[in-house]
Amino acid sequence: MKVYDMFSGIGGFSLAFQQEGYEVTAQAEIDKYPSLVLHKNFPNIPNYGDVTKINYEEGQFDVIIGGFPCTDISIASKTKKGIYGERSILWKEFLRAIKEVKPKYCVVENVQMLVRRGLNTILADLAEVGYDASYTTLDAQFCGTPQRRRRIYILGVRDGIPAEADPFHFAERSTDECGREVQSIKQSFDWNFKAKHEGEKDFAYFTRQRSDEFTGCGVSSTLMKRDYKDFTDVILIDGKVRRVTPTERLRLMGFPDHWHLDNAKDTDKYKYCGMDVHSVRYVARCLKEYDQCFSLKK
Repeated sequence: MKVYDMFSGIGGFSLAFQQEGYEVTAQAEIDKYPSLVLHKNFPNIPNYGDVTKINYEEGQFDVIIGGFPCTDISIASKTKKGIYGERSILWKEFLRAIKEVKPKYCVVENVQMLVRRGLNTILADLAEVGYDASYTTLDAQFCGTPQRRRRIYILGVRDGIPAEADPFHFAERSTDECGREVQSIKQSFDWNFKAKHEGEKDFAYFTRQRSDEFTGCGVSSTLMKRDYKDFTDVILIDGKVRRVTPTERLRLMGFPDHWHLDNAKDTDKYKYCGMDVHSVRYVARCLKEYDQCFSLKK
């Protein structure tokens, strides 16, 4: 399936969908540094740039994916205007692309606060242009990386979602077996400094509780875009405390180590790294399984 990645950032959505076998044929990112990173890692995929100035054709893509700006939706937002804020209103450009292209599917990502600040609008907008939708919350720590990062993912389906379908595997994820697996993952992140094995180094994340208080933990807190100004977490390793490095941030998001530009400033490396690739891969797999099961029946 041909995929269009909107609001691409440094390409987390594109990387995840490529890894699951999709063909990413176009991206759209306007900021300078992320655009350079996209060109480095996806040299053959065109970047359309400003989403407000793009013309689309019906049938151009099979899937439209992306996370529109969460600036006004986030709990850190001072305006509290939600999806109608100055930046987050760009959801309407995502919707315009869906309406004009009429893709088979769309996948929308945003922060957890979307539940209160715009989810109903998105579901209503999708229904108005002919798409059924299912949504779920995923936490990165249960998708393959030691970081607490909860995000909402919405799957829109043009031809309707059959009643018997379970696109995000809700039934499977609500079983006792899944619950035990989640508990096992949580326990694997626990850190007991007294139980260190011979030859191992001390290691723990210290997550910020207040400006002057940190709590040791085996899993990182949610890494923030504003960390380029001020850090969220520090690391204790081999008796020394320091910030999480840009390369470690990439690993905590599921990116390869050398994803950034070699000569880039650390401020850019901290600022532009906000998509968990492992979580998106889960969504991409769910979509692939759904398509294989139900597209042939229609």
